[in-house]
Amino acid sequence: MPPECAACTQPTIRKHNPSGKFTVVYFHSTVEYPDDWAGHPENAVWFCAEHLSLTEGLTHLTALEAIDRIRAQLPQVKA
Repeated sequence: MPPECAACTQPTIRKHNPSGKFTVVYFHSTVEYPDDWAGHPENAVWFCAEHLSLTEGLTHLTALEAIDRIRAQLPQVKA
């Protein structure tokens, strides 16, 4: 399954990633993982190339806090 941008919440926004490139951004962790833990950490979030710049200056926040701020900056598409 390909990554999904945390900022691209609506189908009309999702279409705007022509490069198909994604970057994982690590925000402030709220969980301490044991050394032998495997999986996707809660603070690692994928962003498309178009929305990656919205993460600048937010990595000190938890992923949920950062995503809320990022989504608040995006235009709202009316159904």
